[in-house]
Amino acid sequence: MSAEEEAEMAAMLDLSKKKKKKKKTKDKEKSSGGKSKSSSSGGDGAGDEGGSGSAGASEEDLAAQRAIVAADEARQEVTTDAHDRKADYTYSGLLDRVVGILHAHNPDLIEKKRRNMKPPQLTRVGTKKTLWVNFQEICTMMQRPPEHVFQFFMAELGTEGSIDGNQRLVIRGKYVPKYIESLLRKYIVEYVTCQMCRSPNTELVKDQASRLYFCNCSDCGSVRSVAPIRTGYHATSRADRRAARNAKA
Repeated sequence: MSAEEEAEMAAMLDLSKKKKKKKKTKDKEKSSGGKSKSSSSGGDGAGDEGGSGSAGASEEDLAAQRAIVAADEARQEVTTDAHDRKADYTYSGLLDRVVGILHAHNPDLIEKKRRNMKPPQLTRVGTKKTLWVNFQEICTMMQRPPEHVFQFFMAELGTEGSIDGNQRLVIRGKYVPKYIESLLRKYIVEYVTCQMCRSPNTELVKDQASRLYFCNCSDCGSVRSVAPIRTGYHATSRADRRAARNAKA
């Protein structure tokens, strides 16, 4: 303990006042010369005992104060950790650590499976129809129901068609593969691809309450509503016109 701390503790214990009292008692003893030696000796003995007692008490108090101060200093000491690197962390280091944890718990995110979509294969059926041969295969790769894809293409083409027994799409009219491929890309962007992470790993769910379709992404978990398929042009045949005339008549 430093000299300043000892001085402060001495001031707290009022040692100066006790010393003054001792001086006063000695002055009184000197002035009282008519008293007997026995009384003076007795007084001196009492004074010595009192002084020694007060000195002993002060030393004990000082020791107790020193112990308390030492305990407080021990509590206030900051323990240094060798593994504590608060000032050494950087943003890039923390980001790499988070990405490493994500990859450790989600190994599928490291390598994204890329799907190669096959182009539509079209053939002519007679002079007024077009047959989409790999229609079912493309619907399976997109994970979309063939009925939904069929409604989209009929609305976009403004024609009529049907799905035969071999799950091939028969379209009324003549169409080139490039045009059908452009419509297929439009369907993929609107109803298959996730707009947040651009992942094709999505599913199309219909809400029974609102009757709207929602695209749920399995990778990032985002959910968005898709535009409803609007009914396109309905081509009327000669039989349809004849039936309409008969209904009016």
